[in-house]
Amino acid sequence: MRKAELLKGSTEMVLLSLLAQKDMYGYEMIEQLKQLSDGYLQYKEGMLYPALKRLEEKEYLKSYWRDSFEGPKRKYYYATKSGLSQFQGQWEEWNAFQQVIRKVITHTSERTQK
Repeated sequence: MRKAELLKGSTEMVLLSLLAQKDMYGYEMIEQLKQLSDGYLQYKEGMLYPALKRLEEKEYLKSYWRDSFEGPKRKYYYATKSGLSQFQGQWEEWNAFQQVIRKVITHTSERTQK
């Protein structure tokens, strides 16, 4: 599976996980994800903002504008109660999926090494 496909498939959960912790603006999310993933997750604005818009349309996020000391106002996002619930469900599903995939790969790997 290609990295772009993995990013696309996990974007909603990843963004909700960040916003479950604190309100953030777009560039801050990009930098935070890059830092937390040791550079592996490198979202571009062209991918991030449409994803944030979809999450707002689903009412998993809300946004507001805040003045910035370093320039123009910034649009901050935060997870709604519905968004937090969605994240929790996705997190549980992700963990179950990971366990199943690990089990299958481990089984297959052990058989091919014999």
